[in-house]
Amino acid sequence: MDELNKRVCEIMDRFCGSKSIFANELGVGLPIITHITNGRNKPGIDILQKILLTYPTINATWLMIGKGEMITNEKAKLNIDNELNNIAELASKLNTFKANTSQVISYHKLFMDELRHINELDSILLNTQSELDKTQQKIKEEIDVLKSKVKQ
Repeated sequence: MDELNKRVCEIMDRFCGSKSIFANELGVGLPIITHITNGRNKPGIDILQKILLTYPTINATWLMIGKGEMITNEKAKLNIDNELNNIAELASKLNTFKANTSQVISYHKLFMDELRHINELDSILLNTQSELDKTQQKIKEEIDVLKSKVKQ
């Protein structure tokens, strides 16, 4: 069996484990994969391209000429779609949090203004009550004076 065929078999074993799954993932017929894995045919450029597109972590140089490692630096080839979606979701949550925080701050300011107003009213009421008490005392004193004059 040719070395290229062996590398294709190695990819199949590592990623799929079966010829039928491998053929399905590449979108080719099972007989094509069977002929490659048996060594009857060499994989054509179309099969090699499908392998590289289907398995983006495969090192193309390794696949074509057997140099280097089978898997490229996976960090460089990571599919970042999930990470981008996570970032977008976190950004959305952050915006919602900021909006909610802004609303809470606004309500807090309103509450504090109302509390200051209540304290002012409380002070006014205390002064008014004190004035009422003094006025009531004066009236009582005047009534007492009038009572005493009437009794005389």
